[in-house]
Amino acid sequence: MKSTTGTPHSTVLGQQCYKTPLIISVLMKKARHSMDHEHFEDAVIKLQRCLQLEDEPDSRAAILDDLGYCFLKLGWFEEAVKIYKEYLELLPFDNDGRFFLASAYASLKWTDNAIEELRIILASDPNDVLVRHDLALCYRNMGWMKESLEEMKIAYTKATIYGNSEEKKVVKNSLANLEYEIENGDGNGSKNALLFLILLAVISKGRKLKLLKLRKNQG
Repeated sequence: MKSTTGTPHSTVLGQQCYKTPLIISVLMKKARHSMDHEHFEDAVIKLQRCLQLEDEPDSRAAILDDLGYCFLKLGWFEEAVKIYKEYLELLPFDNDGRFFLASAYASLKWTDNAIEELRIILASDPNDVLVRHDLALCYRNMGWMKESLEEMKIAYTKATIYGNSEEKKVVKNSLANLEYEIENGDGNGSKNALLFLILLAVISKGRKLKLLKLRKNQG
């Protein structure tokens, strides 16, 4: 009688180890394609699957970064906070990840937390236009109108020197909104606009980072 033996356990493990990076690569490409077309819920499913498969810290950080951004765009701010806190445990000096964490905090009206994160960024990069913009909005949410206006004017000055066209537009609109509120006492209008203005800054930062990554890959 002919005997049969199964595939050795070590061989199976080897095949699994070989296949896993390929699966992650395919899933990441599909997730980023979904993100490019603003199908963020679809991207989340694929990115969460990647996290289950990926153990290497740098690769996990890249997945967390994309996942956190998807959560921000979907308005799932508490999920975004959890993801970006985990991301910053891996890359504690990444100011862009910290900016997105602050954006999630601000969107939840956890303003003290947002201010703390934004000030950490400014300690190492005082010329980040969108950080100053969001800090001004946080001051506004705290009711610190004088400080808010001063910070937004600094953001506008920085934007004319260091900002791209989109950043200049975002800051200019926010400054006009803030000046109108101070002049006319339209507190409710400004409060209602806060989340929208934070989201504009998130989108602007996301586009800028995407362009920088594209240029880096081309170079």
